[in-house]
Amino acid sequence: MSRLIVLIPEGYFIEYHVYSVESDSVATDGHATKPWEACSLEWTGKIRFRGEGLSLEELRKLIGKYSPEAIAVRILYGGEEFKRTQIYDRSILERLESLAARSPLHIPPSVRLLKALERIVPTPEIYLFFETAFFANLPLGERTYAIDGNLSEAYGEGLGDIRRYGYHGLFHGALAGKIKERGIDARKILSICLEPIPEVAGIYDGKPVTVSGGSTPLEGLPGNSTCGELDPGIILLLEEKKKWGPERINEMLSRKSGVTALVGRNATIAEVLRGGRDFEKASDLLEYRILLSCGAAMSVMGGFDTVAFSGRYVEAADRLAGRLIPKLIGASSAPFHPALFFMQDTLDRLIAESYCRSRLATTMTF
Repeated sequence: MSRLIVLIPEGYFIEYHVYSVESDSVATDGHATKPWEACSLEWTGKIRFRGEGLSLEELRKLIGKYSPEAIAVRILYGGEEFKRTQIYDRSILERLESLAARSPLHIPPSVRLLKALERIVPTPEIYLFFETAFFANLPLGERTYAIDGNLSEAYGEGLGDIRRYGYHGLFHGALAGKIKERGIDARKILSICLEPIPEVAGIYDGKPVTVSGGSTPLEGLPGNSTCGELDPGIILLLEEKKKWGPERINEMLSRKSGVTALVGRNATIAEVLRGGRDFEKASDLLEYRILLSCGAAMSVMGGFDTVAFSGRYVEAADRLAGRLIPKLIGASSAPFHPALFFMQDTLDRLIAESYCRSRLATTMTF
């Protein structure tokens, strides 16, 4: 048996999850089992960033204690640079650093983590899993904004390619894969990821064709504290009338909006989806926005045959499914019974399973 450590940077801290990985595909009862079904969680915890750095000693102790054969790191944003899982080397660090201006809240913590890992000798092999990679090849009409395509060239390095991405690709991709493995005949999947920033994707024949996320995680559905879809003119009004600068506007849109703003206190979409008098307005708005995103996906795919839920708040999906699916069926050309799928797996579990799959192949196949 060997071990894998999954690291998930989350702004002010890093989640770590230690998995034991079976060295072969034979279970203890003698029956053959898939290796991604034979990884089990041993321990989980957090390491906090200290100022601009990371506690190297804590990280060294973690790796020394468990002696992993590999480390898997979740990276939120990969842009056009990273369209698949990568095995880490120094050149990748430089490419990641070049993306910091496009994702200033998420790339710097990942870069600090990788630099810290480099200082630990010997360093286990490091795999990088990018949330945006699943959406790298979105159809042209879905990924393109109607703005000057030369903006990034005109305003210098760092602006990057301004296009639509999704930010929960690891959930959506794994969900489509699990549905296929279970023999469910699903060509047109409405994939609803219930994370703090929720996201809807239309998946046709295993490939994403629509996504509610945008060029940044702010676009799309309202989240715990993020605004979701917003008229850009509102930002201009805040700047002109309130004299707010970029930092204050970003603070308001990313940390003081969403269901928190609608409820009037810190709240999660899980609370909202479960219902209650205090959450009526937020619940109605969130369900309506999810319905719109599903409708857009249905239009592109020519209908739907499966509705699937994932994410850390998936346990709150029952009530949403009961209210959402009849409306989606009502919008279809004829009544039918779509497949309903709930994926309970956590993000770290999905990353561990994906790593185990790679151990079967001589080359990466993500």
